[in-house]
Amino acid sequence: MSVEFICPYCMQVLKANMSPSASCTGCGRLYSQDEGVVRFLDQKHDFYEGAYENQVRFVPRSERIWHTWPLWLINSSYPWAVRRYVPPGSTVIELGCAGGVRYFGSRYHMIGCDLSLSSLKMLNTVYELRIQADASKCIPLPDNSVDAVVSSYFWEHIPPEVKPRILAECRRILRPNGKIVFLYDVETRNPLIRRFKKKDRSLYDHLFIEGDGHLGYQSPQTNLALFSSAGFNIISQAGMEKTWIVSSSALTKLAEFEAYPRWLNVLTRAFGRKPLFYPYTALIRLIDALVCRWLPEDWARVDLVVCRKG
Repeated sequence: MSVEFICPYCMQVLKANMSPSASCTGCGRLYSQDEGVVRFLDQKHDFYEGAYENQVRFVPRSERIWHTWPLWLINSSYPWAVRRYVPPGSTVIELGCAGGVRYFGSRYHMIGCDLSLSSLKMLNTVYELRIQADASKCIPLPDNSVDAVVSSYFWEHIPPEVKPRILAECRRILRPNGKIVFLYDVETRNPLIRRFKKKDRSLYDHLFIEGDGHLGYQSPQTNLALFSSAGFNIISQAGMEKTWIVSSSALTKLAEFEAYPRWLNVLTRAFGRKPLFYPYTALIRLIDALVCRWLPEDWARVDLVVCRKG
């Protein structure tokens, strides 16, 4: 895949050959590679470096439905949504890619973008290009250069005042009718979460916001308004985990509260590992598909949104 890069400071196009480094003809800054990762950051990020290195390893044997259906279960249907809305062979950048999605690497011309250098190094055989960059300042790709911008649990890490800037960057690099597919946690009124949040708000903030760097918790409606105001047309939105049946990661946090029943704590630990993890995940997805559509949007704990460049 041949993709040019731009300087995040002066927006000048860099030399096509980045090996082992390239200087900007506009401002003279030097950008280097580290094990194939093009580095647009000088330092490692204290919070994110090495924190998220999980990788979705499943790759279906074919594109037939009987081989691809597990994508609907994985990661709240994020890989399934990308497959549905982004044609094969597209050029796609994943923001906050962590360890990546192997299926994406087999289907698309993938560019991984993250703050974590160690996460990007894990993608050396998975994504074609890897860039260490801060998307809140600049996504160092030229205008109209990609077909889709996707992300999984990245958006809630972005402070609200920074989100419009990132969406402007997404719109700039997307080709006409390009898509964004974002999966993210939201500020929720889920009945279960709300119950424990009322009991100990400071502990809730520590576990759900501060501990995970979730500085961008906002309601589903607020996020949708941001996409619209940035010039995107919303073509799909699914609020998930609106009932007491929520992901094991959320249950693990709730287990830290004193009011959490001991018997439920035992089940929570079991749901987070084999053999119960997979059937429990399937149960969540079935409830999301069959029940959650009828429940209030602000009960959602997770949102999956697909938008088109307007």
